[in-house]
Amino acid sequence: DEVPGDKLEGTLHEVETATLSSDGTVVKQKIQGTLTVNNPSKEDRIYDIDVLLDNADSTDIGGDQISVDELEAGKNYVKKYSVSDAQMLILRESLDTNPARDNERSLSIALSEEAGTVALTIEVENVSGVMLHNVNVTRNIPDCLSFNHSGASTIESGTLTWAVGSLNPGQKQVLSIEGEILVSSTKTINAGVSQATYEADSTLSSLAFRDLDAFCRGFTYMRVREDERPDNWICQTIFENRSSFAVDLVKLQVRMKGSDDLLFDVSDVKEDVHPQGKWESDERTIMATAEPDFTYDLSYTVLPRATRKTEGTLKLEESTFTVVDAEISKKYSTDTLRSFRQQGVDATMVVKNTGSATINLMRVTDDIPGFFEAPDMETITIMVNGKELPEDQWKGELAAGITLEKEHRSPDGDGHTMTLTVGTKGPIGLKPGKTMEVSYKLNAPDPSPGNERVDAPARFQFSSEQFGPVCVRDAPEAPSIRVSHLRRNFSAGKQAIPMGGKGRYEVLILFENNGDTALQDVFIRDVIPSNFEIKDWHVRGAGGDKRSDVEMTTSDTDDGVEITWKVPVVAKGERLDVSFEIKGEGEIDAEALNRFHGAHFGDELETAEEESEEVEEVADEAVEESTEASDETQEEAEEKAPAIKFREDIMLRVMEEYGITDRDAFLAHSMNFDLDDNGYLKKAEFVEAAKAFTAEDDDAAGEESESVEAEEPAAEEANEDAASDESADESAEQESRDCPICGTSNAHDATSCIACNYTFE
Repeated sequence: DEVPGDKLEGTLHEVETATLSSDGTVVKQKIQGTLTVNNPSKEDRIYDIDVLLDNADSTDIGGDQISVDELEAGKNYVKKYSVSDAQMLILRESLDTNPARDNERSLSIALSEEAGTVALTIEVENVSGVMLHNVNVTRNIPDCLSFNHSGASTIESGTLTWAVGSLNPGQKQVLSIEGEILVSSTKTINAGVSQATYEADSTLSSLAFRDLDAFCRGFTYMRVREDERPDNWICQTIFENRSSFAVDLVKLQVRMKGSDDLLFDVSDVKEDVHPQGKWESDERTIMATAEPDFTYDLSYTVLPRATRKTEGTLKLEESTFTVVDAEISKKYSTDTLRSFRQQGVDATMVVKNTGSATINLMRVTDDIPGFFEAPDMETITIMVNGKELPEDQWKGELAAGITLEKEHRSPDGDGHTMTLTVGTKGPIGLKPGKTMEVSYKLNAPDPSPGNERVDAPARFQFSSEQFGPVCVRDAPEAPSIRVSHLRRNFSAGKQAIPMGGKGRYEVLILFENNGDTALQDVFIRDVIPSNFEIKDWHVRGAGGDKRSDVEMTTSDTDDGVEITWKVPVVAKGERLDVSFEIKGEGEIDAEALNRFHGAHFGDELETAEEESEEVEEVADEAVEESTEASDETQEEAEEKAPAIKFREDIMLRVMEEYGITDRDAFLAHSMNFDLDDNGYLKKAEFVEAAKAFTAEDDDAAGEESESVEAEEPAAEEANEDAASDESADESAEQESRDCPICGTSNAHDATSCIACNYTFE
């Protein structure tokens, strides 16, 4: 360039655009090359242009020689080519959301109100054989990231800039900074893109100019003058450059015409011929009788200016931050246990992945309260995405004492802590939106009333990557169980009252909740003869107001039409009055019509999961008599009280009337004569039992007759004993009064039946 004049310009320019993975591996690359031959002159053309190349095989340019016929002033020749599988610079990046663990990097984030630590490392490496210039790295920083110390870089307006400068062959530079990351949602977050640019005074493909030449306006001639001595000629060869280019005189050979001898043999003239300049050789004297004639062999070229350049832009694939989060729940199948009763409880823990990261490892810490026995680990089932997890994918351990709950503990025992590790063999693979469910069974052998409130929290620790940050979640509503020490207490009865007109009756049914808690799903049942139909009905509750939430259903049975009223809830102390009218033709059994067919109900409202326990009360019992349902087991209740109730004085009178002396045998026999299945033996049923009991003797009929016929002689013969017996009978007659409707014995001065409210005349 120090030589004045235009030059023949040849340029090889290559541009790399590449996408790399975070570890520097090429994902996508494009290298475009351009060969340009330019005539920079404003006035002179060049011609016979030849371009010779080295390393052309590394491109698809099509050969190592390119010829161009001519280029007019200011024109150029361009040829495109492409390159593959070549690199000068490698860009790498590492993001780690858990840099405290010196293991594999992590890109997951545990959703939290507190910021986590993040480490960013960017590395550039020159893998070429030439120096790289103007190496610069930029990276956009998302809003969730913040860096207080940027090291050798600068961060402005959300962009990190690192001016690396020049890199020698094989040299590597690293930028490492730490900051904080804070996310407010569970969506996947773009982590930002790193980009590097560089320049090189060489080609990425190693393509180079071997030679670049062209002709311009240049010519040669001879200056000849005759010496003072005749036939002696002084000769000088001259080359003139008539163009704006600088010219290199490569060869100039001059011969006399017809001679092979070289008069001038000039090659590689050191001085370049400037534009509009000339080169002159030394003078030489030749002898000739006439003016000599010459032949020329001229070779020259326009001085070339060859350049090579590479520009590159590398981008890394954008990493993403995935957020680890989940909805946690732990539930028991009931929130109330009955005191001093063995009960089973089903426990369920559910984890729903609400984040954007797949959950692959989980640890569960679960408190088992002290009124439960240690759970059988073999009953545990873990379902992931609807499929049961193999046993080798999880591990369970039990330890004495609870871990999490500090306040509401059971006084019945220390309890246990169950620890589950899920994902022991490989990743769980709980994808976003999917659910994992852990279920197991618990047994409360004998909960005491002192357990007024017992909480059973659970803690879940889970992560997406083996060495990634751990998200910790406690079950937001830990199950809370109390032990109920309630006793059921209710009254029930029925009365049929004749109405005006033949075959019309009003039927009244009473059900009163005398207990200390509301009853749920109360079913009141009745049966009317099949030849009668119900005309109208209503149910009144608290305050005598009609209940609109009661449903009535009917069904035909062998005993008649069965009617069932379903009452959703009977409040504590609430009395239900069921009133309905029936009408029909034909005879009706007054006793059957007044028979109460029972009520059954579910458990107290505090316990929704207990099985419905059917309790029946009969009309023969007093309306105001309470029936207590104990918390003892059915076997204990049967041992402590008879299955069927009765009045002792009535049974003894019947025994005396029929001459039966074995009380226990007769009582056991009478238990089979509860003809109306109401759980109460009235006098008529005792009489039927006595007849059957005495009929077992072969002479039963005779004995019965003799018993009747000999009643007065026996009384006369017994004298005082008979008189005493009659007195006792009369006393018993005076002390009791049998209801003609239901047969229930009442006090002798009673004005109405205590069971069915029949009014005595």
